[in-house]
Amino acid sequence: MIQTTLEAIESLPLFAAARRAGEAAAAACQAKAQAAGFDADAARAAVLELLREAGRPMSGEELVDACQARGLVPHDARAFGAVFGTLARRGLIEAVGFAVRRKGHGTSGARLWRVK
Repeated sequence: MIQTTLEAIESLPLFAAARRAGEAAAAACQAKAQAAGFDADAARAAVLELLREAGRPMSGEELVDACQARGLVPHDARAFGAVFGTLARRGLIEAVGFAVRRKGHGTSGARLWRVK
């Protein structure tokens, strides 16, 4: 039996190219949002605060909705992808599972986040 590991998949050139393309798109979306007045630093702080207050993992959708209720509204909600990515790369939050999505036209896998 052949078992594929995440490390093996991540080492594939196609995976690396896709990762770079996704990171570039997230950065471009965040840059556009910030140019339109979105405060990514405030959004990151709000995500951390919301997770600490909740004391439980929360889905990205829950966190985005809560941030938007606080007035942190980018031109496109997908700008929050870079917010979560930055927090995760800095080791401040981590993905701990998946939940049923409320948005996304029935796509699966709302990521659950918690403070590290």
